[in-house]
Amino acid sequence: MITNLTCNRQIDYSTIPNDRILPFIISLNTANSILSPSEGEYQKFCYDIIGVGENNSQYADLSHFLLGICSSITQDDIADIMVSINDNPQTIQWGKNIEIKTTEKPDNPTGCVGLKFDFPLNKISGIMQVCISLRTPYPIGPVNVCLYGGRTTATGLTICGPACSENRPCESVFYQKETICVPVKVTPFAKPAEAKATCCGEPIITTGTSCSGNQTSCSFTITQNLCIEIPISFGAVIETGTAVVQCGTVSETECDCSNPASETPPSIGELQNQKNFFSSIDKGKRPWH
Repeated sequence: MITNLTCNRQIDYSTIPNDRILPFIISLNTANSILSPSEGEYQKFCYDIIGVGENNSQYADLSHFLLGICSSITQDDIADIMVSINDNPQTIQWGKNIEIKTTEKPDNPTGCVGLKFDFPLNKISGIMQVCISLRTPYPIGPVNVCLYGGRTTATGLTICGPACSENRPCESVFYQKETICVPVKVTPFAKPAEAKATCCGEPIITTGTSCSGNQTSCSFTITQNLCIEIPISFGAVIETGTAVVQCGTVSETECDCSNPASETPPSIGELQNQKNFFSSIDKGKRPWH
């Protein structure tokens, strides 16, 4: 078993802010996986998808998800796929509930690519196990996991999977100072409780059908001072643009990084486009058994 993985074994989309949250934790099940197969074995990647949401409209059920496997993997390279939902094995049907989406024909409506699993999962109690067996071993590296449900797409988090290369991208951290302005409107209200009438003395009985006086109601004014507590949270949602690359010369020798002045340094904008802000969210594991 490989223990020194440099990619994420678990990702948590329940912590990613959005109009609607897809509250699912995806974990690489190393106990059931065969990451370094012996002779005669298939390489096997197994994942657990757990719904950890609540019963309100802020959270959405899962409609389908995509595992961003290496683009060179075809249907013929996949020896077997197993899907189980709440311990119930599912029937695999290529072209219906299992597909490979490419850059030429990405998934609709997410625009994501990879191995698509079209199996709905409940946001509160759903538990899905997925296993993929490959005829040829692939490097283990970060692959994108893309979720869709409730007309919402969640993408950008990566997990260990069959990658084209196990090399990790260079990472940098950038900071931007911002001043946030938010308008606040406070509307007071006064809601009366149920009125209670108490008789004062015995009723007075008079003849006739007319009452003395001409008023039909009594009015008065009440003044109450209020102290309004207004909690406001400030933050930011980060979205990256399209990455661009400056191609250098190709040679049979390794890259020489000892003299960075020999090459034109990238601009701040190019560095920002290359940054992957969602490479890792390391949240404590949640029990589901």
